[in-house]
Amino acid sequence: MEYLGRLDTGVLEKEFGQLQTDRVIITDERFEHIQEKHSSDIIFFRKYGIHCVNEPDFIVKDERHEGTVFMIKQLPDTNLNIVIRIALVSDDIGLKNSVMTCYRIRNRNLKKLLSKNKLLYRKQQTVV
Repeated sequence: MEYLGRLDTGVLEKEFGQLQTDRVIITDERFEHIQEKHSSDIIFFRKYGIHCVNEPDFIVKDERHEGTVFMIKQLPDTNLNIVIRIALVSDDIGLKNSVMTCYRIRNRNLKKLLSKNKLLYRKQQTVV
């Protein structure tokens, strides 16, 4: 198990209720899953995973899976999507917010994801 970052709990607690912790972890099994199933994306996870958790551009509620969010970071030529199962106080005691998987997502698929799920947060773009 490896510590990955901290969630901004304010946005998530408005939607889901109180979280057990703000810390996000990834288990060895989930890391192996990403390496195996999304092998071309693992380099992006290693390089940008922490930024995706700590400074996401989008947080989207996964309407198909209870207590799960998509944390998306826009990168120069693609987007990184980390799927996180959040640990609520109503869940078993001691659970952590955990990475379920990670993969790149094209802008076209990001638009589709946003249209089918609830947007919880969008980073404000600054105009200079």
